[in-house]
Amino acid sequence: MSDAAGRKDAGAAVGAAVGRVAAPLLFEVCGLRAAFDGNPVLEIDDLRIAEGGVTVLVGENGSGKTTLLRLLNGLLDPVEGSILFRGLPLAGEGRAAVRSRSVMVHQLPLLFRGTVAQNVGYGLRIRGVARAKIADRVAGALEQVGLPGFAPRRATALSGGEMQRVCLARALALESEVLLLDEPTANVDPDSRSVVERVVRDRAQSGVSVVMSTHAMETAYRLCDTLLHLESGRIVEPEENILKGAVERSDEQFTQFRADGAAAGSASEAAGALILCPARQGEFRVAVLPMNELILSRDPLDSSARNRLRGRVTAVEPLAGLLRVSVDCGVVLKALVTPSAAVEIGVAVGRDFVVTFKASAVRLY
Repeated sequence: MSDAAGRKDAGAAVGAAVGRVAAPLLFEVCGLRAAFDGNPVLEIDDLRIAEGGVTVLVGENGSGKTTLLRLLNGLLDPVEGSILFRGLPLAGEGRAAVRSRSVMVHQLPLLFRGTVAQNVGYGLRIRGVARAKIADRVAGALEQVGLPGFAPRRATALSGGEMQRVCLARALALESEVLLLDEPTANVDPDSRSVVERVVRDRAQSGVSVVMSTHAMETAYRLCDTLLHLESGRIVEPEENILKGAVERSDEQFTQFRADGAAAGSASEAAGALILCPARQGEFRVAVLPMNELILSRDPLDSSARNRLRGRVTAVEPLAGLLRVSVDCGVVLKALVTPSAAVEIGVAVGRDFVVTFKASAVRLY
């Protein structure tokens, strides 16, 4: 297996965490190795996924996203290592716990012959739920996925997007505490994608823990509280700042995006920062800023870049021949600098710096 371009697998420290505070652990992975026919497909030394919110796995096809979800759900067993679900080993009593508390929706929708109602209510029936309650929960689940009135339809007559939403409704009807979703927006129309994204946000806001995979980065950015990148079966370090917030105003030159400092983990009293972005119309909730686009200096630079934010260094971390420097500017921004540049400009925790970057470096979602 490749070493993911030399970037270290840092597990728990990996992933762009957006608005996450310390929370109990949902899953804990240690020394995990998975293989098919003797060929390694997943190697994760250390990974901790917190309860609550939306954890999104991203990566190319074959990067290990689906394998990891199946391992977390107990559908596959690792060759080596351990997986804990709420502190219980999946190799022991944790397997029954994860099966009773979670539900997984696979990428390819699989529906039984019969009506939509029969499909959505299947899991409830085998759990012995009363018929009257099943009807209510089926109707409620179909309402959530935007398919009211679909209960009597034949499942095999649905479109691909409708089938995916019915599979999601079947999972929602179980009212599980954990949702594991494998590419829930793949191969669906834009309307179905919007519905799925709304459902994921609503479930997370109601206290459900969601772990999902996707190769659609716009969906990942919009939904994630924590973003985990997989490459060739390894989790790799993030290289982007993902900032939640809202657009304040737009004109012909720029869109002004107010990044939510509290959601980004800022300790500043004046939490939040105004960022100039390329002019766009719409209600954007996420700004993405590559770490290598940020320039640190002790004093303001003579530059055409329109974003200049003053802040204080809160952390300096080694990262594959570079340093990742966190600066609290009302919102925490992370920049990549070389060790020699860090020495030259005197990077150290507690020192004040100016963070400079172009408006064109920011992407809105």
